[in-house]
Amino acid sequence: MEAIGQLAGGIAHDFNNIITAIIGYASIMKMKVGPDDPLRISIDQVLSSSEKATNLVQSLLAFSRKQISNPEPVKINRIN
Repeated sequence: MEAIGQLAGGIAHDFNNIITAIIGYASIMKMKVGPDDPLRISIDQVLSSSEKATNLVQSLLAFSRKQISNPEPVKINRIN
């Protein structure tokens, strides 16, 4: 099981690098197209799919670390 966790972690890190590039280029494209450009819908779909892939990577990383992930919003001003 530990070997599977290490494999999942390695894949997650490599996949995260690819997703980062996709998000970066799609964000640049979105800034360059006009608000009425028909390509904007496709770019939004790429960004939405990238967000889902990012969530999958987070799940893989949590599995590889054997951690239970329970993110909660915090108020930064209250953190010491």
